[in-house]
Amino acid sequence: MAQNSEPQGEKRSVLGRAFDILDCFEGAGDEVSVAHIVEKTGLPPATVHRLLSTLLRWGGVERQAHGRYRLSDRVWRLGLGAPAVKRLHEIAQPILVQLHVATQGTVYLAVRDEGFGLFVDRITRIKSTPETMNASRRLPLDQTGGGRVLLAFSPDAQYERHLVTKGAATVAGNRDDLSDILDNIRRTGVAVTHDDVLPGRLSVAAPIFDSEKAIVASVSVTFREEKLNPRAIETALIPNVKQAARAISSEMASLNLLSSDS
Repeated sequence: MAQNSEPQGEKRSVLGRAFDILDCFEGAGDEVSVAHIVEKTGLPPATVHRLLSTLLRWGGVERQAHGRYRLSDRVWRLGLGAPAVKRLHEIAQPILVQLHVATQGTVYLAVRDEGFGLFVDRITRIKSTPETMNASRRLPLDQTGGGRVLLAFSPDAQYERHLVTKGAATVAGNRDDLSDILDNIRRTGVAVTHDDVLPGRLSVAAPIFDSEKAIVASVSVTFREEKLNPRAIETALIPNVKQAARAISSEMASLNLLSSDS
């Protein structure tokens, strides 16, 4: 059990304690409370509040309603600078732009972050609304089409069974049969998801693989469903999204092969 006192002996540095606080966001959902941080770190509430104030000024966290906090865009931007993600982003972006032009939808590139899908690129011409501005860049894998694709093709079957066993809530708060959904994604190579994050929004997502046929990301395109002709989903959206995913996968595989030859 965590104790609300400073550790005995050599005390943790200010930087170390700040890292401890940032670690509390991992696997805890989009937002965390001060009480959660106190419990996880064992730091006194006054120390937690002081360090959160420092992180707020630096831009590492954002204060939310009811005294809760979430990681800021600045932290996500630092993560995007990681070599593997940066390389994926550079390879994918021209193809994502082509997909946006071809479909006129909002295009996303997502990678897996433990049990979450992290959206590392977004291409749209739609003006942001309060709803979309507050939408998280990091959402549970089962709650978006792009995340479900990452889950469906992941070798982490234990995590999938955990979600299925607990009856994981899907988008729009429904309790669909997640196992059947993931089986269908593996069979068809695409996820078509209704009410994806926002009510009335449809997404079509497909997997991106590396040279070893391991999934590294997903690409998805989203629309307001009311603006779509249902026939266009099968005849235009799915083929375009699959083509974009194959093109990025091919570029990733070529780069990996070149790197292994050098």
